Amino acid sequence: MVNKDDLSKIGIGTWGIGGFAERDPKNDDRKQIEALKYTFNNGVNLIEATYWYAEGKAVELIKLALDESSKKRDQIFITSTIYPYRNPTLKEAEKEMEILLNTLKTDYIDTVQFLLSSLPQWGRDESKQILKKWLSENIVRYVSVTNFDLESLREFKEEFGEKLFSHEVILNFEIRENQDLGIIDFAKENDIKNFIFQPLRRNRTVLRNWPLLMELSEKYSKTQNQIILNWLIWKGCIPLTKSENIEHIDESIGSIGFVMSQEDYLKIDEFRPKGWKAPKIDWYKTGDGQPIFMLPNIFDEEYNKQNSI
Repeated sequence: MVNKDDLSKIGIGTWGIGGFAERDPKNDDRKQIEALKYTFNNGVNLIEATYWYAEGKAVELIKLALDESSKKRDQIFITSTIYPYRNPTLKEAEKEMEILLNTLKTDYIDTVQFLLSSLPQWGRDESKQILKKWLSENIVRYVSVTNFDLESLREFKEEFGEKLFSHEVILNFEIRENQDLGIIDFAKENDIKNFIFQPLRRNRTVLRNWPLLMELSEKYSKTQNQIILNWLIWKGCIPLTKSENIEHIDESIGSIGFVMSQEDYLKIDEFRPKGWKAPKIDWYKTGDGQPIFMLPNIFDEEYNKQNSI
């Protein structure tokens, strides 16, 4: 089995594999299987396999890719999120876990994560109890969380101790709220892995050609995306990337093998978009503010408005 210290420096995100919220009947399954195989065979051993993605098709394609790759199940660390969208109660969540295990033909998931916004719907204590049940039954090796505020992350760390494996969060060149609120540092200081989704804002960051990124890209003869991923790795984070293009996969893997100066890492770490004021964060999706996971999606429009671009 893959342990915490054995994880690859980057992981595979799978939103868009097989479709998005629904199955895509025109999806190029073979292209995506080949891309996943290539990524596995080139040393990436962390993947998210979430049954809600494409109504289960993402997990089906992951299984096919793993079967065709040179890797065995126990050489790949699988993280999965159970969303409340099609699981109004924890009973349905348990059923989805059964389907996930059956689809992957495995008897365990390395870690399963719950959303902060799902806790009011499922019950905070009840959610903890089902996670403890899965741990005791060895259905999962660890538990994880996603998009938690600092107070809730502390609470779950106290509850689960070393069994709290990771926190999947937003952190990229422009969006630093989790960093500024101390959430990233708390996880790092407490041996909780920071998994980063949308680290490149789906390639929208490079379209802005921020001068600092352009400068460092030229200095190190690396792409802007590689500079961003390398900085996140330097911070001890594990960025999750997704691509069906072999050149882009090689670009992501190529972000691992170089080191920048401490001064340059700190320049990126201290960067904040001038003139950017983030909206109020709506941690529990009450409608008062923006869910934190939406910030990368609304950044360009809001930033342009705020700066009259």
